Amino acid sequence: MIKVVIVDDEPKLRQGLQTLIPWESLGFTVVAAASNGKEALKAIEEKTPEVVIADIRMPVMDGLQLIQHLRSARQPLHCIILSGYADFEYAKQAIKYGVAGYLLKPVNISEMSASLKLVRERIEEERLRGGTGQPEGINRELYLHSLLVPQEKTEDPSKLRGRIEKMDLLWGSYEVIVIFPRVSDADLPETLNQLSAGLKQAIEERNMGAVTIISPYVILLLNAPLRGPQRREHLYGGIRNIAGDIRFIAATGGAVAGPEHICSSYLKAREAAKLAFFSGKDRLLEPEPAYIPSPESPRQPDASYEGTLEDLIFRLYYSLEAGNKAMVLPLLNEAAALFFKSGQDEKSVKQSFFFLSNAIIHKLAAASRIDLKETETVSRFLNGIYQHDYLSDLLGETHRFLLEFAEDSGPKGKEQEIKKMIDFIYRHYAEDLRLSTLAGLLSYSTPYLGQLFKNKTGEYFNTYLDKVRIQKAKELLAQGMKVYEVAELVGYTSVNYFFSKFKKYEGRSPSDYKNP
Repeated sequence: MIKVVIVDDEPKLRQGLQTLIPWESLGFTVVAAASNGKEALKAIEEKTPEVVIADIRMPVMDGLQLIQHLRSARQPLHCIILSGYADFEYAKQAIKYGVAGYLLKPVNISEMSASLKLVRERIEEERLRGGTGQPEGINRELYLHSLLVPQEKTEDPSKLRGRIEKMDLLWGSYEVIVIFPRVSDADLPETLNQLSAGLKQAIEERNMGAVTIISPYVILLLNAPLRGPQRREHLYGGIRNIAGDIRFIAATGGAVAGPEHICSSYLKAREAAKLAFFSGKDRLLEPEPAYIPSPESPRQPDASYEGTLEDLIFRLYYSLEAGNKAMVLPLLNEAAALFFKSGQDEKSVKQSFFFLSNAIIHKLAAASRIDLKETETVSRFLNGIYQHDYLSDLLGETHRFLLEFAEDSGPKGKEQEIKKMIDFIYRHYAEDLRLSTLAGLLSYSTPYLGQLFKNKTGEYFNTYLDKVRIQKAKELLAQGMKVYEVAELVGYTSVNYFFSKFKKYEGRSPSDYKNP
């Protein structure tokens, strides 16, 4: 086991590091803990550890002074430093002493585990070579981190370029790629190291740039911009080959001209990766607006979120009931746009689709009197909503399932004929529709068909037709169309008659609705 000493003036943090990090499984053992650098020196002398984890800010002797003392005494120790964002400028002073890792507080278990694994590999290599492992000179990887992590103070450009030139990182342009493995937290450290090792061979050995890890990402810093889709596809294919069976997201922050802008590319790449659910799959994501299908029926300006959602559920249910398959996917796209524009993230969008799908399924089941308590296929579908990596896949699976469920639970006989009538109304509302015409087509008497229709929908045929026309009229008015144009488009030959119908159902005139 590799011996470790923890140094921090916060008792809770010292205790947390000792108990939360899986030391033994990583090949380490904590032999001592100290509250400042002076106590640590005594513990180091007694316990002879190989690794020291130290906070930068401590009383009596801080972390920087401790590292300075250890280096001047030629102590062959690997040091990992901890600091807050506010201490970053201060922490950079420790980099010249060759620290083995730099982590921000609060400490993330996965990040610490990944850093410890890298340190263990370095120690094992040193043992095989029989060397002391004394860090010397500039630590290139930590400088990479300092270029990527946002800094409170901007470094003088000439000094920055001087330091980067010493590290052989002064290039004509830079482009940051972040790779996020879709694995559990427990598997993340090992997966990051596995991907990093493979990518180092592919990138660094071919002089294409540098590779590092800032959990939960493997980061590529490329020395030439990926111009054109072909180069992006080629790089993505290379990452996919190295990843093998590992599911991942890869995103670019775009090319930047100077080292002082590397951080900007990194931040854009991270944001693009976070929006992967809303983007195209199996490609390198770019810092651009997320793709959301455009709704065919724009949301009305005065409509509430809850009201719009209820209306979507109603329209989806009736489209499925009426067998109007062509309307289902556009309505699901409209739902996706509603959720995204309401500021929902990936988790919330999945919850919203769970609610919407569940409501529609129960409406369909109630209409056909199906008992859903033990329907395994429904449970599998609803739980599977949370497993989709991309919105496009979720929409496709929801579309497929709802069509199949509606078909299986669909009405037969007279009930099916009523559904056909409803579908016919939605497709031909702008025409001169008459109940008598439909009765002739379905071989029923007009009064009998009218009664069947009212029993099913709760509305007389003409009332139902008017409501469909007024709903469509509201959508057209919201688009800025003139009142007389809308009246004609929804099937009213008289503008005055349209006015009276609109006011009857909406409580205000079309003009007042258009210009509230």
